[in-house]
Amino acid sequence: MKKRVLVVDDEKEITDFLERFLNRFDITVVKASEGMQAFDFYNKHNPDCVFLDIQMPGKDGMTVLKELRAIDSASKIIMITGRDDKEFQEKAKQLGAIDYITKPLDLGELSSKIEKYIL
Repeated sequence: MKKRVLVVDDEKEITDFLERFLNRFDITVVKASEGMQAFDFYNKHNPDCVFLDIQMPGKDGMTVLKELRAIDSASKIIMITGRDDKEFQEKAKQLGAIDYITKPLDLGELSSKIEKYIL
């Protein structure tokens, strides 16, 4: 069965880039540009994994993370952040993120996370 990933980021360049990259692995991508849309798409598409930006207008990524984990405690959520700091990483893991990736996105790191968590 083909894998599905939900990408939630307010930066269109990031969602488009991740879509193209994930398509190389034969993964279907659903894109959301803000937090509220993420819930609708999560429920509708039941993704195998979520790439979730931390800083978005409206509902931020940490809030979305908490709420998605409340809906589905088994969901695999990888945070996307521009900040590489340990405090953020710990807080995200405490809230249920399985991992994180920093911007600018590193192709090698992204590939290893795809292989580890999705394929």
